[in-house]
Amino acid sequence: MRLGLSQAAYRWVSYPGLRIDQPEYGFRGLEYPYGTTTEPPAELEGALEWWIERCSEWGFDNLYTAASLLDGKEAAAANGRLLAENGIEWVGSVNGAWAVDSDEWTPVHERAAMYLEWMQAGGVRTSAMVNADPPGPPGQPMPNGGLRFGHFSTETPMGVQIDRMIENLSKLVVDAEKCGIVLAFENHMDYRISEIVQVVEGVASPWLRINYDFANSYSVVEDQVDAAHMAAPYTVMTHLKDMRVQSITTTGEPRFFHAPVGYGSVEVLEIMEILQQNAPDPDYLPHCIETCCLPQYDPQLWMKLTVEWLEENCAQYFPKRFASA
Repeated sequence: MRLGLSQAAYRWVSYPGLRIDQPEYGFRGLEYPYGTTTEPPAELEGALEWWIERCSEWGFDNLYTAASLLDGKEAAAANGRLLAENGIEWVGSVNGAWAVDSDEWTPVHERAAMYLEWMQAGGVRTSAMVNADPPGPPGQPMPNGGLRFGHFSTETPMGVQIDRMIENLSKLVVDAEKCGIVLAFENHMDYRISEIVQVVEGVASPWLRINYDFANSYSVVEDQVDAAHMAAPYTVMTHLKDMRVQSITTTGEPRFFHAPVGYGSVEVLEIMEILQQNAPDPDYLPHCIETCCLPQYDPQLWMKLTVEWLEENCAQYFPKRFASA
């Protein structure tokens, strides 16, 4: 197993649309973060050198980032070369509305195929697949988040969504194979792993596998360990994440809170062993740490707590990173 970084771990100091040092942050109505000492990248867009510094600082050998944050195939190729020169593998991401009907599929397919070509130019060999809403008018970016489709969709029954995804992704895997990129369907707080497995098995291609997010099953009322057992035989990458669960509050509603890895309610150790025993290639398996703290917390502190906890409790799974532990 290998340790890497998801850019979402620093989302409030790095994502152009979320950065705490930009005027747009104030429009969200959130409190300003006085508790963070993490300096955002000097550049508003890209900032790949800043990300390489973070990977070097924490001893990571892979970085999860989306092709949509770049500007064309040449930029993707330059992105991949710089990462490779620093011993870091680019783990990609592509999003799309995978459950649209055939009348809406063409623009979703074309956009995803374009990003696959960009990532191919950058040397990507594994890319997460994230469910997202359909694209808007030409020139507008694909929204990052699936509100229309998913386990709780009232528009389209789950069985219909699964059938559509099998049909659509059977076409997309042809592009993935041409580009030499294994797609990894993520449980992105939208689908249960039990539903994603049906899609993966329905497509029945080695170019479609799973990106297992350790914590996201909470949002669709699915047991984490049960999900890990189902996902493991198809898991080619993960988002290593933790959440603390407060199952009942004074309002009678449950709450979920992001936490540094090892400080929440996710059965991290049990899931690690399940993946070690059952993933198709555990030696390669990149675990991209995704400590998605809210903006009022310091992402550097959360990363420090996470790495220290992993060294103390999971060093056996990461012998290259914790060789002296």
